[in-house]
Formats: sequence, C-alpha cells, structure tokens
Amino acid sequence: MSQAPTARPDSPDFAAIDAYVTQSMASDRVPGVAIAIVHGDSIVHLRGFGHDGRGNPVTGETGFVLGSMSKAFTALAVMQLVERQQVDLDAPVQRYLPWFRVADSAASAAITVRQLLLHTSGIPTRAPRARGDTTTLADHVRALASVSLANPPGTTHQYASPNYMVLGAIIEAVTGRPFGAYVNEEIFAPLEMRHSFADASRAGMGLSRGHVYALGFPVATDLPHEHDRLPTAALIASAGDMGQFLVAQLNRGQYADRRVLSDTSMTLMHTGGAPSEAFSYAFGWREGAVGGTRAVHHGGIVSNYRGKMVLLPDLQWGVVVLTNISSAIPFPIAPTSHVMADAIAAHLAGVPLPPAGSRHAVLFFGVAAVMLLVLAGQIRGLVRAVRNAMPRATRAAMWRASALDVVFVVLVAGFAPRFAGASSWPAFLRIAPDVGWWLAMVAALSVATVVARFVPREPGLPEPRRI
Repeated sequence: MSQAPTARPDSPDFAAIDAYVTQSMASDRVPGVAIAIVHGDSIVHLRGFGHDGRGNPVTGETGFVLGSMSKAFTALAVMQLVERQQVDLDAPVQRYLPWFRVADSAASAAITVRQLLLHTSGIPTRAPRARGDTTTLADHVRALASVSLANPPGTTHQYASPNYMVLGAIIEAVTGRPFGAYVNEEIFAPLEMRHSFADASRAGMGLSRGHVYALGFPVATDLPHEHDRLPTAALIASAGDMGQFLVAQLNRGQYADRRVLSDTSMTLMHTGGAPSEAFSYAFGWREGAVGGTRAVHHGGIVSNYRGKMVLLPDLQWGVVVLTNISSAIPFPIAPTSHVMADAIAAHLAGVPLPPAGSRHAVLFFGVAAVMLLVLAGQIRGLVRAVRNAMPRATRAAMWRASALDVVFVVLVAGFAPRFAGASSWPAFLRIAPDVGWWLAMVAALSVATVVARFVPREPGLPEPRRI
C-alpha cells in the first residue's frame, strides 16, 4: 500500500537517498548504479555507486545503455521536425516512407506519425525483427511487411518498439542524416551531453559493462551494441547527461541559453494521449502519478542494463536511475532501477523512503528451487526409463509421456530464445545463462528418457520391480 505524501521537503535528505540506493543495491545484488536528481534548471545531486564491471567506480560520467528511454529522444527529434514543418503528426507514414508496409495494404496507408508516437498504430508488441549481423534500421522496418495488426490503427494502445523504429526511419528520410548523427547534432550537442553516444565504439571504456543475473547473482556480460535499434532501445548516456536532458524537459525545452523545443510542443510531448493501465502514453513518455503527484516517466530495459527516469513537472523535480544489470526473463517483480526511481521521486514529493526490500532474493531462491525440483523429476524419469520400470500394460501411457516429452523439446528448441528476446540459442545462453542451461539440460534429459523407454530389455532378465 502506497504512503500518502507528507509535507514536501524544501531540501531532500540526499544522504538518506544515497543510503537507500546502497541498501537496495546490496539487497538486489546490483553491481553499479548512477543517479541524478534535478530541480528546476539545475542538477542538485549526482552520484555513482558500485563498480562498472571493469574495476572502476561508477561516476556521474559513466555511460549506460538507455533501453527504451531512447524513445524520449526519438519523440523529441520528431517534434523538432514538426516545428520545422518537415513532419506532420497526422500525416500517413507513407508520405515519408513510401515503401512502408504491413500485411494489410489499407492499414499500411492509414497509419500516422501520431499513432506511432502513441503506440496506437496496431503494430503488435511481438512484431518480428530483421535478423543478421549487418541489419539496419530500414531492415527492421521492412520486416513489418508481413505483420498482421493487433488492432485497427488509432484505436488501442499496445506498446511495441517497432513503432519507434519506423519513427527513426522517418527522421532519416526527412533529414537525410543517419538517426545517430541527427541526435548527436540536434539533441546531445545543444544539451551539452558530452558523455552520450549513438555509437558504442565512441563511448569506449567510459561505457559500463552490462551484467545479467544467473540464479540471482550478477555475471558481467558483453553483448553487441544494437546500433540498428537506436531509436527504440540503444542510445548511450551518463546519469549527468541525463540530468541535463531532464532539466530541458522540466524547463519546457530550454537548457541554459539554448532551446531544443518550444513550450507548446514539450507540453504536448508530456500529455498522455493513449490510455493504458495506470498511465496514459504520451510521446516517448508515460503520464501517471508517483507519490500522489503528476509524474511523466519512462523506463528502459535491455538484456544487460536497466534504468528509469521520472519527472514531477508540478513540483519541478526529476530523477534518473541507471543500472548495469538486467534479466531477460520477465519475472513478476519490478526491476530494481524502476523501484528506486519511483521511491526517490515519491520522496521528492514528500513520501518517506521505504526500506530496501528482500523480494528479489526470495524470488530468485524460489525460481532456483523450482528449477532443481523439475530437474530432479526429469532425472528420476530417466532412471525409471533406463531400468525399464514401466510394465507392458502401460505402453499407451509410455507413448503419451514420450509424445509430451517430444513436444516439450520442440517448443524449447524453437521458442525459448524468442521468448527471452534472443535471436539464437547462443545469444539466449548469454543473456539468461541460468534459465537457458536449465532448459537445455531438461530438454536433453527428456530426449534421453524417450530413447531409454524404447530400448528393449535383454531377454531372460527378470521383470524389474516398479518404482
């Protein structure tokens, strides 16, 4: 149950916030965290915690992959082009990308720029991506040509990252510049975001290594930078730079003596236009409530980084939390970065900081216990099959059990990586080593059990006792 805000502190207790972050990191085994808190036109607290996976302490200048927080930059870029009258929010996508297609030709012509921004285009969450080592942004957009829409355009909000890949392609088509170059020149540069990049090679050793959880423990994991998915998931920034980005958001497009967007357009960006559960989606942001006050927020999750940013426009506060760990498996518990960002934002609105929870450890313990029980059951089944402990009277049951084992193996082999957002089994084992290897072992035991069931016993041996 959420607590009601008390009297809002004029000066938050940053030492208490730092202690809360440190305790949460220890509880959830997070290797590194960076936070920035802004008020009005200033960054008032910037701090790094833990390590970057390279033996260096995390600082306010350490880089992190932003995940879906990248969408706020894409939306800002689109609105800049709207103000320059190069893009019309209610124009069809095909005005800017004549080759854009989904499976239905009428829907292809009907989808608008605004619908992409609001995730109301009808493109489904699990729409396919292009595959390959040299995949481009345009390749991902072209991969939508066979996609059947989940809803008619403009009717229903369904969060789907491909919407923002299409927006990135529009930006490239309209400006004649690569998406990364546009963001560097039109957003990073005027906001003095000197530790932010569209190219991981330029970030170099300033980019924290990402980590994944293996049975609840962090494992440093280097994954290829998704340069082909910059508009939706792959921009890189430091907490300090994100603080400057939040200052521009709170000040309605103004940063120092520079303006990246008008007051009117920034207000539109922050105003929800697509109702969903507990929030209304705006342009690259979600509008909802945190700590009993209006909040504009967005999180970001990729396979080895997580983070979240929260604005409290009415109170002129903002916070961003960046972490260098993630999990590819969607557990029923909020990511540590998101919990911390919401708790800090609520504290800025006058809500006491909560104690660092232990749900993370309990969850992973439960997951490990279930995995071990299932593995033990599979081993027992294999032992029974090797002993040929199933009498002839139960041959029908043996065939049914074997059929189920085969179906399980086929599903694991074909769909487990896709469920975790991986392109292949090697990629799956990198981003979810615990679940990946467990599934591989269970599937291998299932195959061995099926084979053992159909190996005939040597004649003359006594009938084994049933177990």
